[in-house]
This record gives sequence, C-alpha cells and structure tokens, in this order.
Amino acid sequence: MAEATSRHDALGRTGDSSELLFLDIDGVLHPVGVDYSFSSRFFSHLPRLEALLREFESVDVVISSDWRLAESIEQLQRYFSADIRHRIIGATPQIDPNATVHYRRQLEIQAWLDGNGRRVAEWVALDDWPESFEAGFARLVLTDPKQAFDQDSFQELRSHFLRFAAER
Repeated sequence: MAEATSRHDALGRTGDSSELLFLDIDGVLHPVGVDYSFSSRFFSHLPRLEALLREFESVDVVISSDWRLAESIEQLQRYFSADIRHRIIGATPQIDPNATVHYRRQLEIQAWLDGNGRRVAEWVALDDWPESFEAGFARLVLTDPKQAFDQDSFQELRSHFLRFAAER
C-alpha cells in the first residue's frame, strides 16, 4: 500500500491524507437530547475524541453529521481545539433529501470519497445511526445515542486507527 502523507496548506489544513474519520455529532460527541444552550454535556465527549486524534495525527476528519447543513466548515471547526481544527477538512455532500435511499450516510461518504479523489483512502465512520449504513458495515463504529462516544467506542475507533497505522 502506498504510504499515507499528510501535508498542511497555508490555512493549516491537511491534504493528501489517506486516513479519514467521517464524524457525526449528535449521539457521538454528546448524548442525544442534550439542552445545547446551558448543558455541560454539550460536546462533552469531544475531549475524548481529540485525545485520540492527537495520538493518530495522520487521521483527518470529514463531518458527516446533519450539522453540516446548518453550519459552514469554518463554524464547525470552532467547536474543536485549536490544534485539531485544521484537521476538519470538509463535509459530506447531501443526497437529495426527497429521494428514498438506503444507507444514506454511507452513500454520502462514498460521494465525498469519489468527489475528492480518495477512493482508496482508509476510513471509518463514527455514528449513532445504524439505519444509514449496511448491516454489519465494517467501517462503522456505532455509538449508543444515549451514551455517545464512550470508552467502548473509543477502543473500537482506536483499533481502526491502529490498523491504519499498521498498513502504512
């Protein structure tokens, strides 16, 4: 396999990385149902994810959450620590919301990969929405929406990142 590279452009964003995390937000970075205005649980699991991303610096992040429909990449980057923001490199496209499709997030991820020349990239999705992926999909780390990114999903995601590193 070709070696993954990670270069930073003038904005500090990475490019040409072949290791990607497709990230959902609700049910992943905080439990579903959190009162966003006053709750200390809002983005409560972000520090855990950022610690893992610091361990695996070659992994870039693409937002696959519905938050991408309401906020720009620059707005979404602001939720992350300064040393991680530049690794939020994009967002998946939206498939026609009126179209009936199976495995919507999986298809949106594939559309992003195809559209960005990353078909051979190593990638994993971190999400709480199993219906949006094929049953048993190997590239999905599924969180419990009430627990979000807990220690079990942390360990599962870490094992994917370790595999990426071993295949470099």
